[in-house]
Amino acid sequence: MARRRHTLIRTGARTGAEAELDALYRTARERLPDGFPAEETRELAEMRDAVSLAFVERLRDGVASQTGIPAAHLSLDKFSIHACGPVSLHDDRHNYPGVYFVIVVAHSGRLGVVDHRTRATRHVTGEILLLDPHRRHALLPEGRAWREHAYERTHSPVHEEADQFLFLCFDVPRRLMHERFRAA
Repeated sequence: MARRRHTLIRTGARTGAEAELDALYRTARERLPDGFPAEETRELAEMRDAVSLAFVERLRDGVASQTGIPAAHLSLDKFSIHACGPVSLHDDRHNYPGVYFVIVVAHSGRLGVVDHRTRATRHVTGEILLLDPHRRHALLPEGRAWREHAYERTHSPVHEEADQFLFLCFDVPRRLMHERFRAA
């Protein structure tokens, strides 16, 4: 019999880089005012120069020390910055076939990641999340379940801070993280 797997693991850990993450969010809003689309996640390659290699290394080391994930699993080459507004229930298997996501929240507004069984709870700056992109998940306003979210068909930019989500991500090969996602 197949064992269940988690979609989202809220580690309860934070990076300790909250001030730098907040500054990064402010920079993203200034540089890319239309960079937070509804119903899709956009990689912000334009923001790479806003983070130093030293910061990414500190972030990686903080994630490793707080979660027990070996720093060697958090490749600097697989680091990215992403932005979005609320997003309906979906999976990203086709875009990310071989990885799990280790996410550091830079700004969540009133939004929280959910699976098909949970209601959204907002995330705090610096919070470390583990996400299986192969499983269905959504990013919704606090208190909502996926069935209560109206799909935003235009994919328009979201300008309200409360509905913007910025995160930093390390893509980790599935074989290195699979055991963490097995449900007890």
